[in-house]
Amino acid sequence: MDNNKWTPSPEDDTSWLDELLESSDYGEDAIKKIQTPEEAPAAATDDEIDQIMRDILSDNWYLADPAEPTPPAPQKPTPPPAPPVAEDDAVVVEEDYDYVEDDDCDEEEEEDPNAPVRKVRPKWKSSYGLFGLPHLVSVLIWIGIVVSVGLSLGRLLWICATDVLAFGREDRTVTITINANDDIEIIADKLYHAGLIEYKQLFLFYADLSNAEDKISSGTFELNTLFDYKALVTGMSATSSYRETIKVTIPEGYTCTQIFALLEEKGVCSADELKAYEVQSDYWFLEGSKTDAEYPLEGFLYPDTYNFYVGDNAKGVFRRFLARFDDIFTEELRAHIVTLNDRLGTDYDLYDIMIIASMIEKESAGSSENYDISSVIHNRLTHAWDYPYLNIDATIVYAQGGDAETIDKTLDSPYNTYLYKGLPPTPICNPSLLSIQAAISPADTDYYYYALDYELGLHHFSKTKEEHDAFLATQKGKE
Repeated sequence: MDNNKWTPSPEDDTSWLDELLESSDYGEDAIKKIQTPEEAPAAATDDEIDQIMRDILSDNWYLADPAEPTPPAPQKPTPPPAPPVAEDDAVVVEEDYDYVEDDDCDEEEEEDPNAPVRKVRPKWKSSYGLFGLPHLVSVLIWIGIVVSVGLSLGRLLWICATDVLAFGREDRTVTITINANDDIEIIADKLYHAGLIEYKQLFLFYADLSNAEDKISSGTFELNTLFDYKALVTGMSATSSYRETIKVTIPEGYTCTQIFALLEEKGVCSADELKAYEVQSDYWFLEGSKTDAEYPLEGFLYPDTYNFYVGDNAKGVFRRFLARFDDIFTEELRAHIVTLNDRLGTDYDLYDIMIIASMIEKESAGSSENYDISSVIHNRLTHAWDYPYLNIDATIVYAQGGDAETIDKTLDSPYNTYLYKGLPPTPICNPSLLSIQAAISPADTDYYYYALDYELGLHHFSKTKEEHDAFLATQKGKE
């Protein structure tokens, strides 16, 4: 017998085999066949026994009924058909899997076509990224780009912050003048050339966000290079403490023309702008003023010493003048106008008083005679049937533009009080407080005339025309 065949020995216990054969249908049939003399030989051959033992000892053995057909091998379920793919849809790429045989299988053993295929983890394959470079290089490039952009943005923000917040600048005072017609671009240009900002476009962007143009006022300002953008705008505002100021004294009896020229000379505001400004009647004392006059504020620019802003505008200048007049013309003075009307039987208003005060200011040769000159004017006004004309030279001088060398008594002007009755249409100067008080409280006299005494430098007062003419005769050749 071959070595591959197994031969039972007498000593082997085969009882377990008998029990196994008896416990299965296959075994019973086999036993019956073996035991039936007509159909089976008396004893099994060695080859048959050897085959039976091989089947028993096999790892996946089973005894099947010969009458029953061998069950078919399990089939792999057929996957459902894939849905149709539109032409515009993206192409789906199947994953590339590697299928490998089991290492335990014998290389020479034929592969069972019905055996399930085992799927294993796909092997890692190197891929490529940016510009066909490996992923690691692409990642490093992207990191470099992000870092470069971040550094650039950080540097840009730092540059902007140093200009907006004025970091790292020297401490230096700069004087800058903003004119009334300067727009925000001109202002930014002036700030740039003065060294107060470094980037005009950045300041314009800030000005647009903060409405800086509406906050900046005309004038001359003393600013510092340490000021940030907000401080610069605040420093150029109308109420800024950094505005350069100048002290200007307005002499008593100056006309608007003289005052405007003086303010222009001091650098406060141009005369043309002051003359062209349309005054609003926001103050109570302007209610009766002649707004259509060439100088509607004549008489109300109170002579005093003022601190004006250099390069200010007309509105700011007049606001200071009118606020000062409002201060000096108290309720007590207003009450004296009522008293005067009761005393003289007149109906003067404030504007009439200011006209009279301006004539007193121009005609008086000294403060001691203001009240007497006031009495002459009031006496003539209240006795108009006898003295219809005031005959005051100063009103003609005003009509002549301030030229006092010659008095043209034939000049056809409402300011010629030799030709036109009553008061002139407007004040002829800006009177002092003393002249205003004299206009409200005239001396109680019978004077209707006065003439300058050249020897004394004061006026001589007369009650009648005869007295007046006699005095004039004594002054001939003394002019």
